[in-house]
Formats: sequence, structure tokens, C-alpha cells
Amino acid sequence: MKGQVSQFKIRQSVDMNNEIKTFEQNADVEIIDKKDRYFRYTERLDEYEIDVVLRAGNDFVKIQRRGIIDMNFHFEAGRTTDTFYESPAGRHFFRIHTDALAVDDARIDIRYQLIEGEDVIGHYHYKLEKEG
Repeated sequence: MKGQVSQFKIRQSVDMNNEIKTFEQNADVEIIDKKDRYFRYTERLDEYEIDVVLRAGNDFVKIQRRGIIDMNFHFEAGRTTDTFYESPAGRHFFRIHTDALAVDDARIDIRYQLIEGEDVIGHYHYKLEKEG
């Protein structure tokens, strides 16, 4: 099933130990409407490309990345969910606490904490926003 392709800006920031790193890129995003809305695009990470499928439902967002990094993140506002992250360094299990989640037709905005064991290892902000 093919969807409509639109230009989006992807912004991500990470606050680890009071050191903030930001990442930004433009992407052609294919939007597919089924029961939920799906956003498919490719992220660049250094010289690698990572295939991303973001699924937005009524009160949740799931992000699946496949490539040099494999991960499945599940976000629900105010809830903590379990996840994994697999990279060349190995497989890691985390919990994600979603602080804020906003979804509409032109924007997905997620603020969350990544937790390993009992420690918060970082505060994250992910924003996918339609251009124009």
C-alpha cells in the first residue's frame, strides 16, 4: 500500500549528564492511513541509513528502527514501557517513561526519559514536523 509523501523535519535532542546534543534532518516521509497512521522514512546516522516506521494511534506512538541500530520504542503519555536497543555494541534493555506526547496531522512531539536499571540515563525530545 502506497501513501502520500510529504517533506518533514526531524529534530531530536538528548540531555545526558547536562550535556545536550541535537540532531536535525529533513526527510521525505510516506504517510499511510490504516486503522492507525504510519509514517515511513529513512534516518541518517553518520554514514548509515536507518529505516524508520512510526505508528501513531489514538493515545500511543511506536517507533521501529531497522539498520545498524534495531529498536522498538513504545510511548504512552505518563506511562513507562519496556524496550530494547540493538547496535554493534550489543543488545540493551531499557524502560521508557513518556513525559509528554502530542500527535496531530502535521506533528508528532515526544518528550521521554530512557531508564536502565534504576538510573535515568538521559532525557530525550523527538519531534517530527511537516514542512510548509
